[in-house]
Amino acid sequence: MIEKVVINNELLHLKKGMFGWNIVYPWKNEDGTINWFNLFTGGSWANFFLWLFIVVIIVGVVFEYTSNINTLIGCFDNLINLENCKEAFGGSNLNWIR
Repeated sequence: MIEKVVINNELLHLKKGMFGWNIVYPWKNEDGTINWFNLFTGGSWANFFLWLFIVVIIVGVVFEYTSNINTLIGCFDNLINLENCKEAFGGSNLNWIR
């Protein structure tokens, strides 16, 4: 249940959570219109940039991982590619694998 509290002439929406009271940024105004700022930013620019940073890091990690896996798969297509990959990665032979 969300409680409405007025502090310093500002209406705050509070919700009781596991660790105490939290501020809630509703996506609808009192008159039923959409509050676009809260909908897209989560209530503040700091929240928006924090989540944007986290999403960019996750997408970057996934992109780098898939790129490396595709490069590795390409190395094992045929023996010529395998020899080129061994030279590119600095290994002249793969005796250490045994």
